[in-house]
Amino acid sequence: MVNVFKNYPGMGLAVIAGFLAINARAVDFVHDVMPIIKTHCAECHTGAQKKGGLAMNTRAELLAGGENGSVVIPGDAAKSLFIQLTRSEDDTEYMPPKGSRVPADKIVILEKWINAGMPWESGITLGASAWEPPLQPRDVVLPAAVDGRAHPVDRILDADLSRRNHPVPPPASDATFLRRAYLDVIGLPPSPEQLNAFGRDPDRDKREKVIDALLANDVAYADHWLTAWNDLLRNDYTGTGFITGGRKQITGWLYDALKANKPYDQFVRELIAPTPVSAGFIDGIKWRGEVNASQTRDIQFAQNISQVFLGINMKCASCHDSFIDRWTLSEAYNLAAIYADKPLELNRCDKPTGVMATPKWIFPELGDVDPKAPKAERLKQLADLMTHPDNGRFTRTVVNRIWHRLMGRGIVHPVDAMHTKPWNEDLLDFLAQQFADDGYDLRKFIRLVMTSEAYQSESVILAREPGEDYVYTGPIAKRMTAEQLIDAIWQITDTSPAKAEAKVNRSVSAPEADVKAPGLKPVPITAKWLWHEGEGGKKSQLRRSFVLNKVPDTVRMMATCDNGFVMKVNGQEVARSREWTKPVVLNMASYLKAGKNLIEVDAEMWGGACGFICQIQWDDDVLITDKQWLARPPKGEWAAAKELHVHGAGPWKSPLDANAAYTSPTLAEGLPYVRRW
Repeated sequence: MVNVFKNYPGMGLAVIAGFLAINARAVDFVHDVMPIIKTHCAECHTGAQKKGGLAMNTRAELLAGGENGSVVIPGDAAKSLFIQLTRSEDDTEYMPPKGSRVPADKIVILEKWINAGMPWESGITLGASAWEPPLQPRDVVLPAAVDGRAHPVDRILDADLSRRNHPVPPPASDATFLRRAYLDVIGLPPSPEQLNAFGRDPDRDKREKVIDALLANDVAYADHWLTAWNDLLRNDYTGTGFITGGRKQITGWLYDALKANKPYDQFVRELIAPTPVSAGFIDGIKWRGEVNASQTRDIQFAQNISQVFLGINMKCASCHDSFIDRWTLSEAYNLAAIYADKPLELNRCDKPTGVMATPKWIFPELGDVDPKAPKAERLKQLADLMTHPDNGRFTRTVVNRIWHRLMGRGIVHPVDAMHTKPWNEDLLDFLAQQFADDGYDLRKFIRLVMTSEAYQSESVILAREPGEDYVYTGPIAKRMTAEQLIDAIWQITDTSPAKAEAKVNRSVSAPEADVKAPGLKPVPITAKWLWHEGEGGKKSQLRRSFVLNKVPDTVRMMATCDNGFVMKVNGQEVARSREWTKPVVLNMASYLKAGKNLIEVDAEMWGGACGFICQIQWDDDVLITDKQWLARPPKGEWAAAKELHVHGAGPWKSPLDANAAYTSPTLAEGLPYVRRW
């Protein structure tokens, strides 16, 4: 065994204990390695300094070596010149050449780090030569289109590929595109029938039409994208603090915002200067007991708004001046003070400094908050500064996040380290400016990316996770998310939960012109709750035939079932629901015909009470659920239905509303419910 202590006589047991502790765990680059490099190497080899041709600002620069070649060999510290010079006993050749030598226990850390392959967290740089992102937006002049590929995204990417003499990726097959589009927009794979129909469709614009149809599905879109925003906004349904009232959900507000496609600038303003239903984001978590100064709600506020909306990591700066980027302790605390209810004292490494924070925005070029204003006004001012038209970092951050989800890797990567130089500045700046010009419309931005030939290309399967040397060659193959995987299983096996975890409104609003049934005056609800005669049973089949001399323009149908139902009219499915508290309301005229018509219902209960109720109105006629309906248990004999209760009685109260707006022929209730994670 090499005696690592021989050059350091008098080393105490404390150092030996430290050596043993380091050997017992993995090396943490940020907390173990970076401080050593900053103390002993930074003066000559970071920032603009490059003594001997060696720069250590990034892992790539360190691996590139200096004037005499390689200095580190990942996985082999003993053969790395970096370690050999650090250990050298030659008074004419050792590192560092001035100042104190690197202590033995620190060399052990460096050796262990190199032997582990030199793990270096993405986005972390050591010197001032690190790229500083511009604040202002930038207009981009688009390159000329090549081979008719006129989409702006393709024009930028094709020019980049051409400069590198790399071919344009070939288009994905129809089946691959359709699966990708479905999973990216609504989180579910298409059905075999949808895949086959799409493959047979000769329409040249079919891909664009599918994208538009998927993005127009408000409920399915919100169901899927809720999970991404839950993660980003830390909107956990359960977790530490929640059970004691220390955390508030914003699920209802968030779901409604996604379903309504709320403009992103307004979305963010309502999170930073919130209403009661959206305040859970900035309020963070109230931990039990005493917590580190960097984990108070005030500091969480500074960390969360910086990371989510600007891609800035304020966690290091919440404890001390950051050594991974330029942010300082005072900047983190000044930002936190905008939210604080009382004067906020700076704590460095959890120790009070006696210095008080001043409510202040981190980009004064855009303006500032009034430190003397009340908290609510300070938050409103901050919301306006965050979404300021000249805050290009705000728009770059969100378009980069969405590009990552659609294309497999951020233009800046990782997406929470927006101080990292993008692999294509023109692309990032164009997308950010276009997003702002389009009114901060998230769905319109998703459409912009998805309608490019780049998005619709064959995916690239990488042998390893790309590093700083990443270059674009096509969309990167993505793993299904946990939510997509379980949704697909539920879809294939028809086993989605019967009840939603989250209290969200999944109904589909009708177009404004169709909210009221023209020419129909609301009539009292006289329908009865029905089931079949005899022993209850969990399933009941019901049917009713009726004759029309002619088909009216409007036939208003309201129905619900405890717990769920599927309705067919003349053999066509017209409605399905699995939430009895949200009745289906629709105009079923298009499913009817002159002469005899047949309504068929498969009703099901999963526990508790059971019952189906329906009222249909046209012209001066009303058809209700009553004993004239036939009912039976599955495979049983048809008989007159059993009237359980009148509307308003029984355990259900009055779910039908004669003045209710139309929902939709298919309520999206066939989709899996919103999940808890």
